[in-house]
Amino acid sequence: MTGIAESDKAQLPTHQGTDLAGGLRGAVSDTMAMLWRDSVRTLRQPEMLVFAVVMGVFFLVLFNYVFGGSIGAGAQIDYLQFLVPGVLVITALQGAQQTSLGLAADLSEGVTDRFRSLPMSQVAVIAGRTLADAARNLAGLILVALVAFLMGYRFTSFLGAIAAIALATGVGFAFSWLGAAIAVKVRQPDMVGMLSMFWLFPLMLASTAFAPADSMPGWLQPFAKYQPISVASDAVRELANGSGVDSSLFLTLGWVVALLALFVPMSVALYRKVI
Repeated sequence: MTGIAESDKAQLPTHQGTDLAGGLRGAVSDTMAMLWRDSVRTLRQPEMLVFAVVMGVFFLVLFNYVFGGSIGAGAQIDYLQFLVPGVLVITALQGAQQTSLGLAADLSEGVTDRFRSLPMSQVAVIAGRTLADAARNLAGLILVALVAFLMGYRFTSFLGAIAAIALATGVGFAFSWLGAAIAVKVRQPDMVGMLSMFWLFPLMLASTAFAPADSMPGWLQPFAKYQPISVASDAVRELANGSGVDSSLFLTLGWVVALLALFVPMSVALYRKVI
């Protein structure tokens, strides 16, 4: 009897490992299915992509042609070269807002109730959406970069352009999980939209996306330099303009990791409570 018990105990980790591997494969498969579902919906609703591009172009035109002369002359910089990387980050964050709005709409309309009745990983519902929104963000960022090129902006190198757009996409992906947590907690699309703008606008305007931190009041500069939108804008700017990599890139990656570490488990836990 002792030998059988010991044998069973020896076999147990293998079965647990098999079950865990199977569960992970199932979660990945379900996530890919949700990614496909949300991607198809984006293709059927191209206005979602158009909105992200239009907002990016709006910021480019507004700040370059309305405020660019004053800001560029005051800071003694080529303002278009300074502005475009920041707008890429803002465009990614605008696209990330679609995660919260879309997920809140699914929750309020009962779409997630159908997913709950299916034998699928419920984590995949959020993961698939954030990945689909990241893909849409990537397409939007490329289009904004093309508009910037027509306006006279130039990346220093092709590899720099790829790295800058990839980093902006990663930042948007991290913030998508913040939006997902807000959506799952609030569930009302109108309220979710208001809350999303509540955190985005102060960070966006008090950042180095549109103006150097040195041009801001002294009491605001420490916040403006180290908040996530600023360090992301500076890092994308360094990659895009070929000015070298410094601490901004590592700070940006640190913010991305921190946001994912905090809001991925939070949004999943809140979602499981809802269902």
